[in-house]
Amino acid sequence: MNLYRRLLAYLKPYLGKFLLASIFMIFVSASAGAAALIIQPILDDIFLSKNEVMLILLPLGVIAIYAIRGIGRYFASSLMQIIGQLAVRDIRDHLFKHLQSLSLKFYSSRQTGQLMSRITNDVQVIQDSVSIVVYDLMRESLTMTVLLCVVFYRDWKLALFALTIIPFSAILIDRLGKRLRKISKISQEKMAELNSLLHETFTGIRVVQAFGMEEYETTKFKNGNAAYFDTVKKIIKINELSSPLLEFIGAFGIAAIIWYGGTQVIAGHTTVGSFFSFMTALFMLFQPISKLSRVYNKTQQALAAAQRVFDILDTKALIKDKKDAISLDSFNHQIEFNNVSFEYEPDRPVLEKINLCINKGTIVAFVGSSGAGKTTLVNLIPRFFDVTDGAILIDNHDLRDVSVHSLREKIGIVTQDIFLFHDTIRNNIAYGQTKKPLEDVQHAAVAAYAHDFIMQTPDGYDSIIGERGMKLSGGQRQRISIARAIMKDPSILIFDEATSALDTESEVMVQKALKNLMSSRTTFVIAHRLSTILHADLIVTLDGGKIIEFGPHAELLAKGGTYSRLFELQFSNKT
Repeated sequence: MNLYRRLLAYLKPYLGKFLLASIFMIFVSASAGAAALIIQPILDDIFLSKNEVMLILLPLGVIAIYAIRGIGRYFASSLMQIIGQLAVRDIRDHLFKHLQSLSLKFYSSRQTGQLMSRITNDVQVIQDSVSIVVYDLMRESLTMTVLLCVVFYRDWKLALFALTIIPFSAILIDRLGKRLRKISKISQEKMAELNSLLHETFTGIRVVQAFGMEEYETTKFKNGNAAYFDTVKKIIKINELSSPLLEFIGAFGIAAIIWYGGTQVIAGHTTVGSFFSFMTALFMLFQPISKLSRVYNKTQQALAAAQRVFDILDTKALIKDKKDAISLDSFNHQIEFNNVSFEYEPDRPVLEKINLCINKGTIVAFVGSSGAGKTTLVNLIPRFFDVTDGAILIDNHDLRDVSVHSLREKIGIVTQDIFLFHDTIRNNIAYGQTKKPLEDVQHAAVAAYAHDFIMQTPDGYDSIIGERGMKLSGGQRQRISIARAIMKDPSILIFDEATSALDTESEVMVQKALKNLMSSRTTFVIAHRLSTILHADLIVTLDGGKIIEFGPHAELLAKGGTYSRLFELQFSNKT
């Protein structure tokens, strides 16, 4: 019930529409009772008493009853479905917004396809519980209540006898529903696995085709699709089993009632019209009971999906502002790493006791073998992760005391894993600043030596570059990414292998642009190609998550340590 109450909370903003729909539902339910009641005068007054006035009035009454019923059903159903779609829209918005706030640590342990499935497939299943199910639950419950009043009004003893089957029906519905919920959860997990497989295959299609693995991936999809189908088949069987079983149980009660009621009519204790009115109401009563069993089944399916959605919504954001977080209006002095340690998993440190003081305007380069902790270290600056121990200070403010938005506004990032959006070149460069004039975008592109090749594309700055920039070469994507960082005009720059995809000629041009760009900014550079960082003010060598030496290029070469060894190794390989 707690889970379902959380779902119904999304209906609160639309309470007015919900109350209006409820009024129409009352008309629908009342018309069902009226249809059962009118049977008695039809039989007794028209067919038995041959009353000509009633012969005119009662058919008109039937038309009026079903006109009211039709109008009520139309407005009640359409309103509830609109409310359901609005609630589902809000759930998706809430879920997507929450996902945006979660840290990189969360995403590193989740498959993209599974997260997509939560937003699309699981939320779609939930829609039934907040619109169709609520509508059917209220309508059928009201209808059942009205019809119960009719059967008790006609013959309360016979009504009590007839209702003895309800406890047996409730037990059956409950058992089938619980079984359905378990299978439904498995079904949603299978669909999430399919989404993950699709996402992996489509984003890695070059690798798939390059290795001739199309048949292998097709077989994987077929197996996953078959597993999903098996769970859906079980859901269908349970859903379709409930109504026949309920009807079969009800048949025993109806058979007994026909026998008992027939004896009462023959004995003259009741009229034919009253008995058939009772039977009509009873037969009509089985329809809402049967529909309520389906409602219960749908609710169980929706709760299984809701559990998966709320698991995400209940995941706390690790990186968030303190209540009294300050806004970092500007960066004026220095960034200090004070005894910084970090670990992704407990007791497995990636960085240990990092101590550095970087003055504004300094160019700092981090070098070391793969896995030394270079990228992890720079990822702590924009608070993609928080330090496990120690602190990073910016102008003597602990980063954890500064609002995340104001901190990241001051930072521009260009990484080796370039991500561009399926959009125009202009919008990719001006990402986050789409209202800036084209001249500013062009200025950034010129500074990144990207303007010339942009003008050679079919639509220039309005050219669509495809998903992840697939229509551009690796070097072109890198330069668009650099132009995006230039466009942001940040106080702090982070370059993680920023020139790794450039050819020699492009690299020379971009290095000139970057040198001009970095002259008035604090810059952190990660590079395996040591030739790109000779101009750095400070070079820091990392090994095993620890700083083992630091200083300018010439000083480190003279020491003959790890940096000197790496430098000689790279240049000897070139010769």
